[in-house]
Amino acid sequence: MSRKAYLAAAAMLLGIPPALAHTIVGNRVFPVTLTIDDPGVNDELALPAFAYMATSNPDGTPGALTYALSWEYAKTITPDFALSIGNQFDWQKNPSASGWTNIETQGKYVLYQNAEHEFILATALSVEWGGTGSPQSSSLPADPFSTITQKAFVGKGFGDAPIDWLRPFAVTGEMDLAIPTVAVNPDQSLNPTVLTYGASLQYSLLYENSFVHQLPEFFNKLIPAFEGVFSAPLANINPSVPGEFSPSETTGVVGPSLYYIGQTYEVGLMAQVPINAASGRHVGAMAVLDFFLDDIAPTTLGKPLFSPPTRNP
Repeated sequence: MSRKAYLAAAAMLLGIPPALAHTIVGNRVFPVTLTIDDPGVNDELALPAFAYMATSNPDGTPGALTYALSWEYAKTITPDFALSIGNQFDWQKNPSASGWTNIETQGKYVLYQNAEHEFILATALSVEWGGTGSPQSSSLPADPFSTITQKAFVGKGFGDAPIDWLRPFAVTGEMDLAIPTVAVNPDQSLNPTVLTYGASLQYSLLYENSFVHQLPEFFNKLIPAFEGVFSAPLANINPSVPGEFSPSETTGVVGPSLYYIGQTYEVGLMAQVPINAASGRHVGAMAVLDFFLDDIAPTTLGKPLFSPPTRNP
């Protein structure tokens, strides 16, 4: 794999989704998930988020060890609209290199939610601002061009199911279309349009404890899940080169995850299992510490800038 192609693959696998947040719809808490963003908007700070993956070379030999450390801050403007900003530092071994990614901003809007059926639908537009990360002279440069990404999110809890054992389950999903603002680089290589999609299946012990039957205290704030994210080039794809991974190949990771929901924070852990050699060599890891600013400072920092007036009873 060429250096440029490798860096693109590593960036996809290690990227922490912007505007990490927990969302409450009716009785359902959708936690921060590590492979995709959740479907709501909130005032939150993810600091830090961490990812690790060992890559593989096309001939099967071990590739670079890649790491990422990032932060994200999300601020509600109205109860249904939030802006966020984030950045990430990447470094690798074999060979050694490091650098900052471009700054990414996002506007996210909740289109519809139904508390009774624990359903929510949202959309977002994010921009990775070219030239705001490490320069081209660094060992791990950021893209000199910007990328615009349209996103869609969905979440559904099964608290309305007629069978008790189904009620703690929930699913979330995300689909992104990323379009670079520069199609052809000076060296004539192409910047592809990329479709990224993912989902999570969650079983909320927090929900079970509150609405189905009580659990021991140690378990009643946990949400185990299984999730995955995948990325596939759709257009403007570079030609295949013998001895390198195919530039049109879908890459991604799947794996189990576990989330602990505290009063003002969340801790999440996930094992990343690569779906093929182009995605990684063996199991990696992701982790996040997320602070709920809407619970820490509900009347100041955690309050939407513009809210509808409160009606007196």
